[in-house]
Amino acid sequence: MHTDASGMQRWSRLDARLLGVALVYLIVVAGLQAWASPTAELDQAEQLVFAQGLQWGYSNQPPLYTWVLWGLEQMTGPSLVVLYLVKVALLGSLAVSFVGIGHELQLSSRQRLVSLLGLAWLPAFVWEAQRDLTHSMMAATMASLMLWGSLWAVRRRVWWAYTWPGLAAAGALLSKHNAVIFVVSVLLTLLSLPDWRRRLSPGGVVWACALMIALCAPHGRWLLQHPEVVAQTTHKLIGAHDDAGWVAWRELLGGLIKGLLAFLVPWLLVAVPLWWRAHQRCAASVLLTRLLWVVMAVLLVFVLAIGAESFKGRWLFPLLFFVPLWLAASVDVAASRASLVMVRGGVILALLCGVLLSARIVWPIAGEVQTRQNLPLVGLGAQLQQAWGEVPPVVLVSHHHVGGNLRLAWGGDPVIQTPKLTWPVAMPDTLMVVATTQDLRNPDFATWLRAQTGQDPAGVNWQAVQAPVLHRPQLAPYVLHWAALPRAPGGAP
Repeated sequence: MHTDASGMQRWSRLDARLLGVALVYLIVVAGLQAWASPTAELDQAEQLVFAQGLQWGYSNQPPLYTWVLWGLEQMTGPSLVVLYLVKVALLGSLAVSFVGIGHELQLSSRQRLVSLLGLAWLPAFVWEAQRDLTHSMMAATMASLMLWGSLWAVRRRVWWAYTWPGLAAAGALLSKHNAVIFVVSVLLTLLSLPDWRRRLSPGGVVWACALMIALCAPHGRWLLQHPEVVAQTTHKLIGAHDDAGWVAWRELLGGLIKGLLAFLVPWLLVAVPLWWRAHQRCAASVLLTRLLWVVMAVLLVFVLAIGAESFKGRWLFPLLFFVPLWLAASVDVAASRASLVMVRGGVILALLCGVLLSARIVWPIAGEVQTRQNLPLVGLGAQLQQAWGEVPPVVLVSHHHVGGNLRLAWGGDPVIQTPKLTWPVAMPDTLMVVATTQDLRNPDFATWLRAQTGQDPAGVNWQAVQAPVLHRPQLAPYVLHWAALPRAPGGAP
C-alpha cells in the first residue's frame, strides 16, 4: 500500500482495474438494452419531453437531470444513446466516489472491494438505476460526491476546499428534494464527533452553505410560485388516514419499514451475518455509523412531521446509498467468509441483472407486453409522419411516455405538448393530437384536451396507426389514435 506525504493512500492499479471493469459493465448493460429496444422507458421518456427547453422547474422533481439532458441535446438532438450515456456517467461517478471515500477513510483495498460490490446487492442500483431511474440516481451520485468532498475538505482545513461539497450538495438538492435529509445529516454528523468538529473550517462551512443556497434559490423561488407542484409530492407520500394515536403512528412507521426493506433486501441477508461475526470499531466505522443513525433520525423526524406513510425503496437511494461503505468499514473483512459471499455474490448478481435487463425485453412471454420497452412507439412515430406528410410544429400527445418516444422518432423540431407539461408556445390553428387507447378513457386527458381544443375525446373521429409489439409476435398490434383538431376558441395563437 502506497501513501502520499500527508499519509493518505494513493489510488492503486487495483482501484483503476475495479473502476475500469465497472465502467465496461455499465456500458455493456446499457448497450444491450439499446440493442434490444429503441423505446425509452417511462422516466427516460419523461425527460425527453422536459428537455425541450430550459426552466427553473418542470414537475414535482428538481430540474438538474433535465438541464444536463437539454445541454447534450443541443449537440445531438433527442437520442436514446445519450440517455444511456448519462446513466452510465452517473453510475460510474458513483462507483468512483465510493473508491474516493474509501481512500479518505483509509479503508483497505479489500474493504473498498467489498463496498463496491456491495452496491450490486442493492436493487435500486443494480436494477432500477440501470433500467429507468433518473432523479434518484443523480441525487445518490451527487450525495456520494458530497460525502467524498466533505471528507476531502475537512482534511485540508482551508475554506476554499469546501467549494466541492457545496457544489455537490446543491447538485443533490437540484436532483431530488429528499436529498436535503442527507445534506443536513452529513453536517450534523461532522459537528457531533469531536475529532471531526475540531477539524472543520467555520468559514468553509459557511461558504459551502452559501454556495448551495445561492445555486438552489432560483428553483426554490419557482417552487414557491407553483404550490401545486409541492402538493403533488406530498400527495404521493401522504395517504388518507383518519385514525389517530398509535394507529396513525403504526401506519407511518410501517410505511417507513417497508420502504427500508424494499431498498435494503437482499443486501441485509449478507450484511447482517457479516457484521454479527466480524464487526469492528475504527475511526471510519465510528463516522459512518454515526452518519447512518443521524440519517435515520432525520428521516424519522421528516416522516412524522409530514405524516408520510408511503415509501418506495428507490426513494431512499439518495439517503442510504452509503450502507455498503458503512459495512466495509465496520467489519474485519479478512475474518469472515461472508465477505467472500458479498464479493462473489455481488459479481453474480451484477452479471445476472445485466443479462436480465435486456432479456426481459426480447424473451417472448405469452399474454403480456411485460415491459414498456416492448411498445413500438418509435416505429409508430414514423408511420404518423408518413400519414401526415410532415410533422407539424406542435403535437399534442396524451402521455409523456408516448411523447418522449415520438421525439426519438421525429427529432427536436416539433414541440411535444402533454398533460404533464404544456409549453408556452404559439399554437397553430389546427392541432395534431395523438392518444393511446387507454388515455381516450382517461378523465384527466379529456379535461386537458377540452382546454386545448374545446372538444371531448368521445366526440372526435379518431384515425389509427398500429405496429407489432416488439419481440411479442403473439400479441395483438399496438395502436395509437390520432386526429387533426382546431385550436380551442380563445386559446393562445
